Amino acid sequence: MAGIASLFWHVLFPVACPVCGRAGSTGCLGCIKGVLSPSGPVCIECLNCYPCDRHTLAFPHYFGATHKGPARQLIHLLKYGHHGALGISMGRALAACLSFPLPDALVPIPLHNESPRFFNQSEKIAQGLSLELGVPVMNCLSWNVRIHPRALTKSYARSKLPEGAFKLDERRLKAGIRTVMICDDVCTTGATILGAAETLAKGGLQVLGSASFTLAKGKK
Repeated sequence: MAGIASLFWHVLFPVACPVCGRAGSTGCLGCIKGVLSPSGPVCIECLNCYPCDRHTLAFPHYFGATHKGPARQLIHLLKYGHHGALGISMGRALAACLSFPLPDALVPIPLHNESPRFFNQSEKIAQGLSLELGVPVMNCLSWNVRIHPRALTKSYARSKLPEGAFKLDERRLKAGIRTVMICDDVCTTGATILGAAETLAKGGLQVLGSASFTLAKGKK
């Protein structure tokens, strides 16, 4: 009976879990949780352990797994395979594996101005987190400069962003929001998140931390 039901859902929704292959699933929550291996937050400035002796004012960055193996494959499928629903499942799994102070809102890193993608993968992950945590998503950031996609630039270029790289859209600020958590798909050097945090702070918002599905080790 279970096999017939699975086939029925697959006919209606021709998708399959990228981990176990179950028909009709954009990504089984249990399968994605099994891919994650959180090891505690890191300092967003140096991506080493948190609290950090060198960067006492830096906020913590939370992540689900290092950017390799099955976790990296899920990110690539989300970003380049156009599976937006998978991102929501990834965010829900991430929420179940992480523990951090709840903010008033989740702020995803926006897509680059010239991005060819059909959706913002960071926003999809934020939506999954929102479903599990009961915290709203607030899309209040946009890129203020033209910049090549981070994946296409050399590692040394990724370590710095132009001043004022992000713009805060005050029309999208929700009433009563004072604290936020920044959401991204992958944290490579922390530069993008730090740039976003600076813009949010100038707008009067307190950044409690940031979260990403994976962390690419090897910064600074």
